[in-house]
Amino acid sequence: METETATFKNVNELISVIHRCMRRFFESQMKKYDITPPQFEVLMTLWNEDGIVLSELGRRLSRDGPTITGIIDRMEKKKLLTRKRSMRDRRLIQVYLTPYAWEIKENLMAMQLDAGKDLTSNFTHHDIEALNTMLRRVLENIESKILPRIDNGR
Repeated sequence: METETATFKNVNELISVIHRCMRRFFESQMKKYDITPPQFEVLMTLWNEDGIVLSELGRRLSRDGPTITGIIDRMEKKKLLTRKRSMRDRRLIQVYLTPYAWEIKENLMAMQLDAGKDLTSNFTHHDIEALNTMLRRVLENIESKILPRIDNGR
């Protein structure tokens, strides 16, 4: 049992350090465009599916209603996106990127891709596949075993 605890502790610490370092790097790069990490998450989602309903966007990014609304408010002020009522259901608000948001996509995605290449520059293809598989399993465990505890108050 002691070995399992120490192993989890080491993995958890490494994940925390990696997260902090990469967040610091990405924040410095996004600052050039006056974008925060949560705003970048919104951009990435909308670059894949422009016009998504606001509530669905919040669900996909695991943000509650007031939080996603605040992010969208700030992005709208920066002329990165606009909100429009759905033509099919006037109760729904859809979120659309502006031309400026589309213009900066290439540079931001290149920055992310370059950082990813640097992160794994000494990895074999097999290493990357194995890491991807393990991280997906960790995410599945979080979604199936950890996140339900939020709703259940455990």
